[in-house]
Amino acid sequence: MRLYILILIAIASETVQQSDDLCSHSSLNTCGKCIATPGCAWCESEGDTSRCGKAAAQQWCSGKLTNPQTVIRALQDNPLSTTAGRIVQIKPQKMSIKARPGQKVQFELHYQQAKDYPLDLYYLMDMSNSMKDDKDKLSALGSKLASEMRRRSSNLRMGFGSFVDKVTMPFVNTLTEIPCPDCARPYEFINHLSLTDRTDNFAPAVHQTQISGNVDTPEGGFDALMQAMVCKNEIGWRNESLRMIIFSTDAESHYSGDGRLGGVVEPNDELCHMQNNRYTHGLIQDYPSVAQISNNARKLKMNVIFAVTENVKITYEMLKEAIYNSQTAILKGDSSNVVELIKEQYDKLTQDVIMDYPKSDDFEIKMFSRCKGGNELSETNTCFVKKKGDTITFNVQLEVKQCPASKTQKIYIAPSSINERLEIDLEVDCECDCEKMGNFLASHERCNRQGDLKCGVCSCHQNFWGPNCGCNTNSVSNKEEDNSACERNGETCSHRGECKCGACLCYDPDRYSGQFCQCDNKKCAVGPNGKVCSGPTQGRCDCEGCVCFDGWKSKPDCSCSDNTSSCVPPTGGLACSGHGECVCGECVCRIEQGKGKFFGKFCEDCSTCQDKCDDLKPCVQYQLPNEEGEQLGIPSGCEAYTMLKVEDLNDTTLAEKLQQHQKTEKGERRLRRETNDENPLGGLEPLPEAEALSNSRKCNYYVQGCTYYYKYWTGQDKSTYVFLDTNKECVAPVDIWGVVFGLIGAILLAGIVMLVIWKVATTIHDRREFAKFEKERQAAMFDAGHNPLYKEPASTFQNPTFSQK
Repeated sequence: MRLYILILIAIASETVQQSDDLCSHSSLNTCGKCIATPGCAWCESEGDTSRCGKAAAQQWCSGKLTNPQTVIRALQDNPLSTTAGRIVQIKPQKMSIKARPGQKVQFELHYQQAKDYPLDLYYLMDMSNSMKDDKDKLSALGSKLASEMRRRSSNLRMGFGSFVDKVTMPFVNTLTEIPCPDCARPYEFINHLSLTDRTDNFAPAVHQTQISGNVDTPEGGFDALMQAMVCKNEIGWRNESLRMIIFSTDAESHYSGDGRLGGVVEPNDELCHMQNNRYTHGLIQDYPSVAQISNNARKLKMNVIFAVTENVKITYEMLKEAIYNSQTAILKGDSSNVVELIKEQYDKLTQDVIMDYPKSDDFEIKMFSRCKGGNELSETNTCFVKKKGDTITFNVQLEVKQCPASKTQKIYIAPSSINERLEIDLEVDCECDCEKMGNFLASHERCNRQGDLKCGVCSCHQNFWGPNCGCNTNSVSNKEEDNSACERNGETCSHRGECKCGACLCYDPDRYSGQFCQCDNKKCAVGPNGKVCSGPTQGRCDCEGCVCFDGWKSKPDCSCSDNTSSCVPPTGGLACSGHGECVCGECVCRIEQGKGKFFGKFCEDCSTCQDKCDDLKPCVQYQLPNEEGEQLGIPSGCEAYTMLKVEDLNDTTLAEKLQQHQKTEKGERRLRRETNDENPLGGLEPLPEAEALSNSRKCNYYVQGCTYYYKYWTGQDKSTYVFLDTNKECVAPVDIWGVVFGLIGAILLAGIVMLVIWKVATTIHDRREFAKFEKERQAAMFDAGHNPLYKEPASTFQNPTFSQK
């Protein structure tokens, strides 16, 4: 017991010492460096030798303690409004934040979509000859399009423009002025109708536009798209409006670099070059690049809809991924579905709210909301608006990661589809007020008139150093002083510096530090993010080893978080279900005696663990009719389970089915929990997400030749839900007569094949024998005039006995 207590005391002492070392490092020798370290504060008192220390323990400083706190101020916070002319959809509009590195700042951002928000719809159409039927159909449907879109926004403006290609070879045949019968001369881009609230002019403008033509397959649509975006006055874009550009074509588009084929090499300058509603720089500037299109779409809040035919769908699907806030929709061959297509894309833009925010190494932004259902915040920057006028609240968390090059930065958080935003003036506290010009004592006598007194310590002028700036780097007398104070283990300044004024002056102070230059900062471990000790907010290099800040474990590179919330199952309870250790936010499961090794994301399962599969089997069978079509009687105990039928058992499908069930009247009653000791406030259980169902157990049972699959999951209210897969796997019955007739057919087929083989073999053999006979006959040696088959009619025989006489 005494040994155990001593161990605990040693661990506690080490923890305290490590906590103190965070702020007492020799490199934190100025107020700015000190407050840039999370949890540290600077003591300005002259009597105290310790300057930088833990902010939480103020007793170590007897004088003024500099510990800047986070300051948040709303500079512009107009209330949300849907009144025409004074529409405000995001609140607040401007704020200032002053924070230190390592501090997390939280605030709320509210968004309310206006019910009748202005809509600017510009239709940009390919006028090559292949789009003739599309133009005719758009002209016929122009009035219907205006009528349908006005139902969605009475404050509607519509415009129309067209494009062909650069008027030079090899894009356009310049040898003929008219490329096809009844066609107009080729052109780059023409704005036929600027945005206007007189939407009845849209159809005539389309009808009066003549088809033209070019030579190569790609069109000059990007030239036109760039001009349609940047020519605000010529096109007529309003400051407050949802801006939609319908880019309609049946071919691919030229982009940056293609202009060189026609001798156009000057890069696109992303400026407006329109005169008399025509693009004038088609033969002066190259096509814009995809990045230029995307940057302007982001900057100008343009929502580009690529309405293209099926043959170029793949190309524009890839462009959609590269161009900010763009979408792809498929037109029919004659654009007969254009009205439904635009309505669908408009609804998608207005229902999906996506908050954009910058990403930087200097700070990190996270957004949380309850818009996906339930009472708990979930990390997301995307919400679905059920109806216009609803307010969505985002909880924004901003953390300064390090001291940036510029101490003040502007951050913009804005919906992706409209031209409203929250502007944040961020000021990072990396310099104390007592270090700023006018607040410190220049050339102070305490610093031997060779340095400035800043925050109680001397900041030496050039060539001077030391606690009181009494050492001159170039002074010869310094070299003649006793160097014994700089020696350690027989080495002077570890051979990494020289001794001056009785102290070590390291050759490379950014790398070597310590009283004897004994610390090599480059020997500290580098984290997965490529930074020493995983960056300035997670740890600091301290004499060849990382000292981790609060919240980060003492792993060699300080990359392991102390946060165990990600190891807690969605249903609550112990981290890793009590069967494992939470290491760096992930469960490492244990092997327990009698149960074996646990597995699963939260160590919730093991191969020998008792589950409910067998208990639930009768309840599942009750949900299925038997062979005679009669329903089995409900088994006892099944009333405690909620049975739900699904098409498949993936987690997303289960979550959607459960959410749908819980949103019904019966489901709402099941969600309404009684107030008890475990839930003193009562209320509604949050709707589960797919991740929460990842620890559901899968079961199966076999009956009458079929295998049925089902899963069960227990919610936070301890209710068990059983998901039955309506698709079953059945073994097909054996067809006896099919087997018999198949076998007979196989035998007959084999006999026929053998007969054919025998016939072929005998035929070949006979032909060989006949050929042999013919060869022998031709080689016979006899008189050609005598028939070898003729025999004489008389035969002579001689008696041998008679001949002797």
